[in-house]
Amino acid sequence: MQSRMCCDRMVCWLLTAVCASGCALGKQEIVPDSIARCREMSRDGVAAMERAEWGRARTLLEKAVDTSPSDIDARRHLAEALWETGARREATVQLEAAVKLDPRHATTVVRAGEMLLSIGATDRALRRAEEAIALDPTKAAAWALRGRVFRHQGNEQRALADMQQALRYAPHMTDALQEVAELQYALERPHRTLTTLHHLLDIYPPGEEPQRALWLEGLTYGALGRHADAVNSLAAATQQGTPPPDLLYQLALAEKASGQPEAAANTLRQALALDASHRSSQLMLAQLQGPGAPIASGLIRR
Repeated sequence: MQSRMCCDRMVCWLLTAVCASGCALGKQEIVPDSIARCREMSRDGVAAMERAEWGRARTLLEKAVDTSPSDIDARRHLAEALWETGARREATVQLEAAVKLDPRHATTVVRAGEMLLSIGATDRALRRAEEAIALDPTKAAAWALRGRVFRHQGNEQRALADMQQALRYAPHMTDALQEVAELQYALERPHRTLTTLHHLLDIYPPGEEPQRALWLEGLTYGALGRHADAVNSLAAATQQGTPPPDLLYQLALAEKASGQPEAAANTLRQALALDASHRSSQLMLAQLQGPGAPIASGLIRR
């Protein structure tokens, strides 16, 4: 009898536990139709995003959010689809709404701050960065965001400190490495600039280095008087996609400084073929082609 009573109590406990978990005797959790439809459209929208079908993704995700406005993931995905289709302010509104729904999700807070900074809302971006750092002090993206805000405000020292903090938690964060190098260059620390750039460039396979990094490497070699190295880096940068006229102009300056005036003239002609109104190239080419021509400005336009 006592054994049977124990068995009955065990069965009762199991049934209570099952009911408390939201399921009973094989029945599953009941999801409202609006949430189910939202999740389905959101999944389809994400699939469209993965195929880079941004217009279709935007349509699906807008419907998903309309169906269930409190669905945080649908709003996050919609924000990215809007961003990719050029609706940047609308994207920011959606992500800010997602932050209000889940203010402790650090990744969403950071992304909202990035969007705010891109549309010029610097003060609000700074608040988001500081909120994200408070939520997760080890989040590299949060430190990088605050560093970019400080850089935008012209505070290069604080920007550099925050970017270096980001690299403390994510040593191979390529965009942070690039920005640290640019800040070091702006602060006239060429040797540190090169050290950072070499760390960055080592991350990429040979031939796949970013143009922006190679360009800065060339400028830094030039600042150190290493003109042959500057030519090599800037020439490599021109091979990474279509070179802007400013990059070709900098290559011509390095070629001239390294004793290659004919190569410099040819490079300037390439720049002018891309942009016939590129004034610095016009002036320098005139100088190389004959005496008495105006002297080109040595300023770097980036």
